[in-house]
Amino acid sequence: MSVNQNVPNYTGDIAAQQVDPSREYSSENQEIVFSEDQHAIWADLFEGIHQPYLLEHLCSEYRSGLELLQLDPQRIPTVKHLIEHITPRTGWRIERTVVRYTLADDWYKKFAQRIFLITDYLRTRDQMEFTPEPDMFHDIFGHLPFLTQEFYARIEDKFAPAYLKATTEEREVIKRLAWYSTEFGLVVEDNRFKVFGAGIISGRKELTRTIMEFYRLGRDNVIDYTRNAFDQLQNQFHASKNSLYRIIDGVNALHHKGQMSSESQGWNVVNSMYESLGIAREGIFGGEVILVPFNVETIARIPKTVYAFNPMLFVCESLAEMDAILDSYLKPIAQRA
Repeated sequence: MSVNQNVPNYTGDIAAQQVDPSREYSSENQEIVFSEDQHAIWADLFEGIHQPYLLEHLCSEYRSGLELLQLDPQRIPTVKHLIEHITPRTGWRIERTVVRYTLADDWYKKFAQRIFLITDYLRTRDQMEFTPEPDMFHDIFGHLPFLTQEFYARIEDKFAPAYLKATTEEREVIKRLAWYSTEFGLVVEDNRFKVFGAGIISGRKELTRTIMEFYRLGRDNVIDYTRNAFDQLQNQFHASKNSLYRIIDGVNALHHKGQMSSESQGWNVVNSMYESLGIAREGIFGGEVILVPFNVETIARIPKTVYAFNPMLFVCESLAEMDAILDSYLKPIAQRA
């Protein structure tokens, strides 16, 4: 099956998508014949991120999983290849879908069956540094190396059982918890902040921006990496909590005004917001992103999780801590009768 290369728009909201069921992929037509131009885009995306100076900032679990997945740097992998390298290890299966990142309900029904969906489109040449929608490079290069490993399968297994039993309000929190862990999460490893989320890993602009913040924190004496980095981050968070929540509320107001309609505009209006709020660009507020300890209360306040610029990334002290925090919110909901 061939696929048209459609260009997604950065809208600031989740666009409703009407999908003709007859166009969805069956078990017989999961494989796609990609063009040489698409394979070339894949190769350039892969090379752009698969660099030692970037990979060293990704958590060790990702780097181990990337070796296990054995992706071809030059060619988009087949679904068959992905299944052969994932399913025997964790039991999760891979399916291709025509659905882009849209309303979450149908995706969580698939996750409940331990099926991870990958989209059928690839970003275009003008979106190499940033794409407003997760494409197949994001799905495959960002997420699937992790899905070769049991710990990640256990994390993914937590969301769907809770989501399918949750209230409408709880579902919004669950989507945020997933977004700021598996999509845009950070962890501490060897007393250094490391990238965990697939959204950061698969986007060169997001990845380099995040790595620069790691260095800036040390350069500006915000974090002393010779001491416990996470404890210092916790202290910074508690000292700045009121300002952090004002920023969250400010981002929410910008969305309601329709001022997040493009990637560049999103960055610019958020940067100018600090001045209007009277928040000095120093300490944890001195960079383009803000690092915050992973906690349910703060994450639940974030107004948007898709197509939205939010200037905060959440850090877990360890993957075990992430597991425990997610359990604390998700497990009681999943266990409801």
